[in-house]
Amino acid sequence: MGFWTLVRKMDTKKMRATAAKVAKEAHRSTPAIFCDMVWCGFRYRAGYMDYDLFHFWDLSAAQRASVLTRGRNDQYVAALNRREDWVIFDRKPQFLERFAPFVQRKWLDLTDAGAEDLERFGRELGAFIIKPIDDSHGNGVDKIVSAEVTDWAALYERLRENGQLLCEEVIPQHEALNAVWPGSINTVRIDTILKDGKVHPVAACLRVGNGERPIDNFCSGGMVAPVDRKTGRVTGPAVDNQNRLYAYHPGTGTKFEGVQIPMWQAIMDLLRDAAPIVPTVRFVGWDIAVTPTGPVLVEGNPYPAHVLYGLPGQAADKLGVLPNFDAVVPHQKLK
Repeated sequence: MGFWTLVRKMDTKKMRATAAKVAKEAHRSTPAIFCDMVWCGFRYRAGYMDYDLFHFWDLSAAQRASVLTRGRNDQYVAALNRREDWVIFDRKPQFLERFAPFVQRKWLDLTDAGAEDLERFGRELGAFIIKPIDDSHGNGVDKIVSAEVTDWAALYERLRENGQLLCEEVIPQHEALNAVWPGSINTVRIDTILKDGKVHPVAACLRVGNGERPIDNFCSGGMVAPVDRKTGRVTGPAVDNQNRLYAYHPGTGTKFEGVQIPMWQAIMDLLRDAAPIVPTVRFVGWDIAVTPTGPVLVEGNPYPAHVLYGLPGQAADKLGVLPNFDAVVPHQKLK
């Protein structure tokens, strides 16, 4: 795609608004930021939101080239993941069935179950998580305590009406991650690429909740902290989607840097066994919970979020994760 063709396809109204916002923060003129934004879109496949989120105005050429931008991320998804097979991951009941050995929890799909099934499920577990079967970003996720339910038939109808059709057993969390934040399951997000039958972890972060809802999603009030993909140790502060840095969790006072994700080798072993199950989806962002007895899969994402890695303030060298991807599949060779 040529330079001016790319420019014509851009949403220039939103770009101008973002450029004006960034210009104030960067102490530069809006036209200069706008032109640089266009250049970064052409050179690094960075959209105007990437430019703002990753602070492109504050990066050298080498640092910019290391960022996994949305355009680069899209390249990997398009080249490595067969679109028809995304449904295996996107439809949560299908995922839970396909990856049952790595899920290790009870669940109920209200698409085919009745109110009596829901009551039996709830009374057996005592508490359970409800969620839509095909949504993301933590939308519609909540927790039901069975002892607080006075009318199971009414609850069933409400869940059906709201589209919260999937009920899952609450995952017990390892004490090391409870110490960071006990209000949610704090999952490890690990991106892997499957190449020649071998699983390559290319990026990792710890997702942590921060509020009343039992979720750790970055787009829904949670935060992310960088994790060394080789050791499982948190290497810097957490960041939320407002670009606010947290050296310590505001709810527990736990320092992020230095936290060791427990059972890291067991997590690597799980990915080694799980990632080849759908060989036509080779680039996956896995969400993994660590229980007192070992890691379990929460879900897999065939369109992994690129915004979780290389955020401002998390690394002294300001380098992103794209070189990790290039070491496995160079982006220059992707169509």
